Amino acid sequence: MQQTSFDRWLQRRFVHQTRFYCNTLPRALPRGVHLEENDAEKGGRYLYRITALDERTIGQITGALEAENITYTSRIADRAGIAARLFSNPNRSFTMTVLWISFGLVLLVLVFSDLPGEAWQWLTSDGPPP
Repeated sequence: MQQTSFDRWLQRRFVHQTRFYCNTLPRALPRGVHLEENDAEKGGRYLYRITALDERTIGQITGALEAENITYTSRIADRAGIAARLFSNPNRSFTMTVLWISFGLVLLVLVFSDLPGEAWQWLTSDGPPP
């Protein structure tokens, strides 16, 4: 099913995280980043991994790396957890799922309440409702 713009916003906000890989760190890193140092045993090309979660931090890290002419690469990865399982299903839209569940619940409440019977009585009666 096609993802709505709200679904894509939910994924950017709660699921995706941007990882920057570089060999030299910039002088200053913004708050809210997670810095990891890769070991030589892992065999990676880069020494450091900087993880950012929001757009503002991503822009600050990118600006700092480019201002100091530091070669880097960035990759987007998914976080683990309940939010990732709810919002990042490529075959199903979270928004449409919530709408269909809400619609079904409203129908169930209407069917099991006495509202349809009262509406039928009102529509078939000759006089005004009591």
